[in-house]
Amino acid sequence: MCPMKTENSLGRLLATYIPFSAASGLGAGLVYLYFRNAGVSDTDLVASFFFYFLAPLLVILALNNRKMSSRTLMWLGLAAGIAAYALVALLPPSKEALFAYSFLIGTICFLFWVPFNAMYFGISRGRAASLGTIYFSVGPVLSLVLPLIAATIAQDIGFGTLFLASAALYVIPMIAAVRLTDSAHSYELKACLDELIGFKTLVLIEGIYGGGISAVIAVVSLFYFTTPMEMGTFLSVTTIFAVIASVVVSKLSDKSRRRLEYIKLFGSGLGLVTLLGGLATNALAWYGAMSGRNFFSSLFWPFTTAIIVDNKRDMAKSMVSREFMLNVGRIIGVGIVLSCSLFLSIYFSLVLLGLCIMAYPFVIEMKKRHIKVE
Repeated sequence: MCPMKTENSLGRLLATYIPFSAASGLGAGLVYLYFRNAGVSDTDLVASFFFYFLAPLLVILALNNRKMSSRTLMWLGLAAGIAAYALVALLPPSKEALFAYSFLIGTICFLFWVPFNAMYFGISRGRAASLGTIYFSVGPVLSLVLPLIAATIAQDIGFGTLFLASAALYVIPMIAAVRLTDSAHSYELKACLDELIGFKTLVLIEGIYGGGISAVIAVVSLFYFTTPMEMGTFLSVTTIFAVIASVVVSKLSDKSRRRLEYIKLFGSGLGLVTLLGGLATNALAWYGAMSGRNFFSSLFWPFTTAIIVDNKRDMAKSMVSREFMLNVGRIIGVGIVLSCSLFLSIYFSLVLLGLCIMAYPFVIEMKKRHIKVE
């Protein structure tokens, strides 16, 4: 793969990333409430995540050994976002519309994120954790206000207007992306997977947890919050703890290089609060469990990316293989949630997901002959 040029400044990258995050976050929090209120079943809501995470895998396979520019890929991803929200706004709500929306949004996981991540983390050598903190805190900071804005629009004007506004917002990062350095983007998937040696199992664990928890939070939250304002308030309030965590982790300097210690501490905390979320039986308990989860999640994730950067891997290749392995894991995670929903209880999936992420530090210890983690 041709390496991404590093002339992009942090300012230019954030000028694309922040409006993209706003466009993605405005309508996303209320999509599942919209479809559930229209009669889509909880099982179909969970199943929609299969389409979400299958899409990037198919895109990765389709573009294998094909040469495209990084900007073209990003524009295609942003266009998919526009199409996804326009589709939801203009078509009657149904499980088929939800599946189509999920598939279109899922393509963004590769088309936008891989070239963007290669650019962003390509400039982060020596400051991976601090730039990772900025990267992972943008969403939580925006989520302090976006869900409440979305709830107000949906409640006072209508869901259709909300989703059309989300579609329109994607135009801003399309314009901002013009200022990013364009470069040839091609890859050979096998070579990319070889670049990630030592990290594949770790990334798979991240994916299992991330995919599963996305489905659980989306569905279980609907058990307790049934109006746009209730859901918007829940999403905003529980995000406060993620923002607090971002402030905490920003103080953990890249110079300290205590990656493994932080991963063990924060990974254990994330697993424990996720596991305890399986015991929630009312809205207050769910608030507490998700607030704790968001706190530890924001502490944990920056270090999982930092250790890949620390090992001086080719970032363009690593991001392709990372996205591939993440989505394989995410599909497994959704499968766990769906199985628990059908045969046990969706809450039990939180126990399994909590145990899964708690295994992350132990796997690092087993991988030390392939990777270096300080």
